[in-house]
Amino acid sequence: MNEKTQNKISKMDAVIVKMEDLENSQQSLIGKIGQIEVDLFEIQTPDLDNELAKVIDRASETLDIIVEAKNNFMEKRDAIIKKNAPPKEF
Repeated sequence: MNEKTQNKISKMDAVIVKMEDLENSQQSLIGKIGQIEVDLFEIQTPDLDNELAKVIDRASETLDIIVEAKNNFMEKRDAIIKKNAPPKEF
């Protein structure tokens, strides 16, 4: 594998780490909203409950987008690695 390709893969790996961090942050956000909903369970707050439900829906959609984008990017990186791997000797 040449240096240019190794550089590209290294940068792609760094992007994947950041995407995983973004995914973890989004999961944390969803968890925190869930905790707020539990805390509010005994308090009658229909308006806030409705707004939090919207936030969780959007956060979940965003998480799905992040995961899909990360997985697609990983597939592209893996294809580059496979294409540039030295042939196996038998």
